[in-house]
Amino acid sequence: MSKLTEKLNELKVCESLVYEIESGQSKTYQEIYQNAHKYAQSFSDLDQAVISVIIPNSIDYLEIMIGVIISGNIFNPIPYFVENAELPRVLGYVNPAVVLTDRQDLISSQNPLQDKFIFKNYSSEKHSDLNSFNLNEQPDSQIAALYYSSGTTGNPKGVLYSHKNIYALIDSLCRGFQFDQKTRHLTFLPFGHTASINYNIWPCLFQKSELHISKGFEFLRATFFKELSERKINYTQIVPTVAYMVLKLGLKTDGLDLSSLRYIGCGSSTLPKEVQKEFEMKFGLKMSNLYGLSETGPSHFDNPLMPEWREGTIGYPLDVNKCKIAEDGEILLKGDNVFAGYYKNEKLYNEVVKNGWFHTGDLGEEKEGVFYFKDRKKDLIIKSGINIVPSEIEEIIYGHKSVHECVVVGKDDPVFGQKIVCCISLNDPNLDWDEQKKDIRRRCKGLLSTYKVPDQFELLANIPKTHSGKLVRKDVRNFVNR
Repeated sequence: MSKLTEKLNELKVCESLVYEIESGQSKTYQEIYQNAHKYAQSFSDLDQAVISVIIPNSIDYLEIMIGVIISGNIFNPIPYFVENAELPRVLGYVNPAVVLTDRQDLISSQNPLQDKFIFKNYSSEKHSDLNSFNLNEQPDSQIAALYYSSGTTGNPKGVLYSHKNIYALIDSLCRGFQFDQKTRHLTFLPFGHTASINYNIWPCLFQKSELHISKGFEFLRATFFKELSERKINYTQIVPTVAYMVLKLGLKTDGLDLSSLRYIGCGSSTLPKEVQKEFEMKFGLKMSNLYGLSETGPSHFDNPLMPEWREGTIGYPLDVNKCKIAEDGEILLKGDNVFAGYYKNEKLYNEVVKNGWFHTGDLGEEKEGVFYFKDRKKDLIIKSGINIVPSEIEEIIYGHKSVHECVVVGKDDPVFGQKIVCCISLNDPNLDWDEQKKDIRRRCKGLLSTYKVPDQFELLANIPKTHSGKLVRKDVRNFVNR
């Protein structure tokens, strides 16, 4: 039996609680494991089959995830808000044996895999006794999860994660982040993405600690800090888009006791230093810049509680992996957290994993053991033969008081190769764009080298985002190159 399965089996005698904020329901880990066991029984006739899950953030989600994995099958989370039009492409690539969902519109839609759809409460009643059913004996090398990603290029990628990958990653993450049984987590990012799974769900399952689940930030907008205070939360995480919203909403922390909250984690997209500074200044809360990829999970820890901490870094590598910077500036990772392969694409795996080192496609640098993320390698803008890092320009523009969000991309140009275009959404749509544009340009000229000042500024009401809140640079690039 794998170490991961052994760890999950410990839940059968655990009385710690998991809470659903909106419904007010709660269950012990013991109850969760019992229900997970029923799902496992239902899938006991399958062997290493892909089981896709499309349900909202909930306790049910944990039960299904555990059930799929301890039955020896492959857990495949899909974002709950996946569109009907997109689903056939996703499922056509993944080709699951079963799709669990509570979305009636998906179950009743015309889909070539329609016969594989079942309601989320599908479970066997054949064996009610935990000891009456023997779980599959999974080796550590067996695949436990398939994380689907459309990829920034639009080409689908399926990241295969083994029992060993998950165990090594979460064991290391709990040490690095100092998560233990007393750590109370609040999670609201979509469970269909790996952020909540890796930073909240798995650590709580490993440590048997309290987990408070919200359906999403739209349900927490007005009560975010109040929930953190009243539930005495020690750790939660957001994405930069949520950080911008919290700052814009003008939420107050007056009269609230946030002393239990060590810091707030923020990841999935580039976190500007200006936002880190403003968040701390406004709310008295430090923000950790989280870094990781679907292929590795969290690889570093930016610990804002360290005396020498400063904004703008991704911190030190977790002890599960080694990290180094290649000659061309690319971040390379090696360790037991590095994924087992790409689904249906061994060729791509061999291109990005060489001599055990995973080539992340990210640019970074290292100073005295501390690592910095600079940008995606493929997002570099090459103007007149000079490499320009978009995030450096974005950092300056985010410092302007009227800017809500911004994305800097390259626009094809016959003379310079590429020109620099900055797309901006404003905090207040009623502001005069021409005046704001002039002021932002002046700021850039005062703080950037001339060749880095954007050639063009575009106003967008909303910058395209994924379901997890990550800004979609590819769509912005397509917009300016249309």
